[in-house]
Amino acid sequence: MEARLTLAGLPLLARIPPSPRALLLALHGLQGSKELILSLLPGYLEAGFLLLAPDAPRHGERGSPPSAKSPSYVEEVYQVALAFAEEAWRVAEEAQSRYALPLFLAGGSLGAFVVHLLLSRGFRPKAALAFIGSGFPMKLPQGQRLQDPRVEALYQTPPAMQGEAYGGVPLLHLHGTRDLIVPLERVERTLEALRPHYPEGRLARFVEEGTGHTLTPLMARVGRAFLEAWL
Repeated sequence: MEARLTLAGLPLLARIPPSPRALLLALHGLQGSKELILSLLPGYLEAGFLLLAPDAPRHGERGSPPSAKSPSYVEEVYQVALAFAEEAWRVAEEAQSRYALPLFLAGGSLGAFVVHLLLSRGFRPKAALAFIGSGFPMKLPQGQRLQDPRVEALYQTPPAMQGEAYGGVPLLHLHGTRDLIVPLERVERTLEALRPHYPEGRLARFVEEGTGHTLTPLMARVGRAFLEAWL
């Protein structure tokens, strides 16, 4: 069943199985929407996940995303990410209170960066998926200066450099070899930074050959199997 809900004062799209086993909070990427991220996760409903997806600030029914033509584009992107993380945390708390089910987390692209933000701040889902994203922010354009101290802090100390704060939450990165938006090298750097803080078997990656910046059906299936292993 698909339904529209309000949690923490925010509109969400929900897909609710007949007998839910767990919650999955799904966070979309830049230029995306709650409808898009849920369309990219086939089979999760049938596996017993109650899926919840909000629109990020300035996305979907909440307005227009940052424009690449803006001179403060990068800063605006990460202002969205910071606000999305705060909202996602509130939504998760209210969802768990309402449904009393174990909580899992997934994010795509910018949503994957938000997953890292949340984990680095002590958020504790049962397990998490980072699709086509990393724990490091994008490279700043040459000569650009950040005005927002909160965004500057993300560059000074990226989430991936705070691995001790992740608490060993099981985390799977899913990526493509031909991703030009978030290069695979950035994911490898993320894993390298996190690995010293992770017990064996809780930090993993899946790389799909020939795939660009796309959350593919194969990635979705692999991600679902990973989450089911931690149910």
